[in-house]
Amino acid sequence: MTTHDELLIGLLSISDRAAQGVYADQGIPALEEWFAQALASPWRTETRLIPDDQAAIESALIELVDDAGCDLVLTTGGTGPAPRDVTP
Repeated sequence: MTTHDELLIGLLSISDRAAQGVYADQGIPALEEWFAQALASPWRTETRLIPDDQAAIESALIELVDDAGCDLVLTTGGTGPAPRDVTP
């Protein structure tokens, strides 16, 4: 938990095309909207938008937990039938 009474939520959106700016990411805004309706206690988000790459995903997860100190980390996007779709 953060040093103050605020929940820090890490949101990691994984999308090759959104990360390249081909289209706008929809995962992070949708999750933030849901949290705004679901949580009564103070919270804020730390967000990342990255391509579907295992090393980038691992690095972003480590950064959100170890460096940013997120209390909760959710991933969204990056799923499909291709072998390179490695989103947890």
